[in-house]
Amino acid sequence: MRDLKKVPTAQTAKAKRVNRNVRSPSSRNWRKLISRCTRGIMFTACAGLVTVGAVLLMDLVMNSEHFQVQTITIQGNHRLSDQDVIDLSDIRHGVSTFDLDLESIGEKIAENDWIHSARIMRKLPQGIIVDITERQACYIINLEYLYYVDRDGEIFKVLRDGDALDYPLVTGLDRQQLLDHPEVSRQRLHQVAKMLKDLQRREVFNVANVAQIDINPQEGFVLYSDPFGVPIHVGNQHFSEKIDRLEQIFLDIEKRLPVLQYIDLNVPDKVIVK
Repeated sequence: MRDLKKVPTAQTAKAKRVNRNVRSPSSRNWRKLISRCTRGIMFTACAGLVTVGAVLLMDLVMNSEHFQVQTITIQGNHRLSDQDVIDLSDIRHGVSTFDLDLESIGEKIAENDWIHSARIMRKLPQGIIVDITERQACYIINLEYLYYVDRDGEIFKVLRDGDALDYPLVTGLDRQQLLDHPEVSRQRLHQVAKMLKDLQRREVFNVANVAQIDINPQEGFVLYSDPFGVPIHVGNQHFSEKIDRLEQIFLDIEKRLPVLQYIDLNVPDKVIVK
């Protein structure tokens, strides 16, 4: 009788042949793991070298004499001198242009009453450009103290000794009204600025003919002529059209200003002179 344990079956022989061609799973996983770790270490090392190199290069550039401020160019200034603006900026020659906080410098310059805004730019390698927008006084308003108001109707500066007074004076609005009714007050201030802007472009009756403007809650705006202070009632609306009518006869009535009581422009298509 055969010993079945010693006689390999066909399936057993085939399995042995297949198994001889299969690698150990444990050996294959370790090789992949070592390969991946090696690549990761090399990538990290390269990235570190690049970062260190970039930092060193940036430090070299930022501390190089080639990027120290040598020229400061001021643009947009008319009232303030170049040196006035440089002093406000506190920028000094020889400082690294990359050490300057441009936004902070612009805000510091704009603290001056006459400067509406300031923009600071680098002009590499050694230049700084300061581009400012100055305020333009349009009239003076009396609010216990005298203040300049710009062309947008914004109060921006209290008058001090030496400040020019050759602007129309606006009355009829007080500090308490500004505090209690800020929106209405700002609208009034803007209307005055708009009226004066219209007068600046005229030749017959213009800003030079206006000494004062009164803001009257009941009657609207009242202009007072320069000279002689004759009241000119213009109301609250259609200012440009009313001044057009006044200009048509102003040369004829200008010589009579000393004896006039008032001029009323509120009647449509007419100029009432008394």
